[in-house]
Amino acid sequence: MVKMLKWLTAMAVAFGLWGLIMTPSEARQDDPRLNALFDRLYAIDDGNEAHLVMKMIWRLWSESGSRTVDFLFTRGVQAMNQKRFDTSLAMFNSVVEIDPEFSEGWNARATLHYIMGNYENSIRDIDRTLALEPRHWGALSGLGMIYQDTERNEEAIQAYHRALAVNPHLPGAKNAIAYLTQKVRGREL
Repeated sequence: MVKMLKWLTAMAVAFGLWGLIMTPSEARQDDPRLNALFDRLYAIDDGNEAHLVMKMIWRLWSESGSRTVDFLFTRGVQAMNQKRFDTSLAMFNSVVEIDPEFSEGWNARATLHYIMGNYENSIRDIDRTLALEPRHWGALSGLGMIYQDTERNEEAIQAYHRALAVNPHLPGAKNAIAYLTQKVRGREL
């Protein structure tokens, strides 16, 4: 427990200091702090610490380094949460047009496409997200959900396994694998 608190304190200090000396282009999926966070995420067993580390990773993924892109991204998320999908899509389209190297812009649009039932568009955006950030467990889990929804169960299992390979703290992925494995086995009997 003491070791965990020391590590978290060190990371909090690092985040605070890095925030003062970082240039905007260093935020997002190419942020150098992500490697240490992913190493920690994979090594820990404590669920509370894992949740905190996951939030830190999401925070970095969500920072584009551009005020304009961050504004459009935030507005897109707000519109999506309010079920104003046309507005959200317009915001996310602008985000990926302005900054095509911002993986979370692609992931957010993939999420919106999933919610809207546009699975092929979602898969295309997931592919782009993963090309920019191969460790994006949210995109990998989303891919699993699409495959599960479309009865492509073996592919869903593979996607969930890939998500767990980068983040072993995903109970939803573990449960989905167990369920789908049983479903596939039942079909084979």
